[in-house]
Amino acid sequence: MPAELVLHAGGKEVSYEDLARVDLPTSTKTWVPIKHTTVLDTAVTTLAEAGYAVVQRRLALSKSGSRFFGVLDLATELTTDGTVTLAVGIRSSYDKTYPLGFCAGARVFVCDNLAFRSDLMVKRKHTVNGAAHFSSAIASAVMQLGSFKETESRRIAVMQETPMTDERAESLMLRACLAKGIIAQRQLPVVYQEWREPRHEAFQPRTGWSLLNAFTSALHGLQERNPADLARRTMRLHALLANLATTPMPS
Repeated sequence: MPAELVLHAGGKEVSYEDLARVDLPTSTKTWVPIKHTTVLDTAVTTLAEAGYAVVQRRLALSKSGSRFFGVLDLATELTTDGTVTLAVGIRSSYDKTYPLGFCAGARVFVCDNLAFRSDLMVKRKHTVNGAAHFSSAIASAVMQLGSFKETESRRIAVMQETPMTDERAESLMLRACLAKGIIAQRQLPVVYQEWREPRHEAFQPRTGWSLLNAFTSALHGLQERNPADLARRTMRLHALLANLATTPMPS
């Protein structure tokens, strides 16, 4: 599936060559920016050395190239039927908006939905030793991907087996919109429609997994407009749904 990232605020999908052409800002005594390509290369190389194959990458720049976010889809499967695979996100900025970052998540093939989790996160500042610290942190995070994969696989299986009533689903939709800021009010009808009349057969069962994908279907557009915001929102979403398997169903 071709990568098509078209971001708001002047952002756009870019190639590796485009990424390399972004000029590095002038350093200060306490702030030493690291090239976007260095951030990307560090992640890709470390993943490869650990045996994780990148099958697709989506690279995006916004704010005149000062902000970078990349999504790396891996060949590693999270479900036995191969419909969900491991993905990682990387980010950096030259305008000090956010630090160097690395996070993990999952992509669902049937709907091309993507969701990140906060369990495996790396955040490092742009400093004199920032590149070395980031490389070390990435290596540590990649070493944990194996256990993350196992945990995520079990979590998905539990969500697929967790029954969900309409009443509980609708309550979670309202909390996601009004209390957590995960979805906007204009997206609420989209989540509701995806839940009540799912477009994909895989989400016909009334389960927590189907509800999660109703949410991520509504957030799908952020993959093209603002993948960094998608990461933030899906992390909040996972936190909201974290106790689905342990919270008693309403009578």
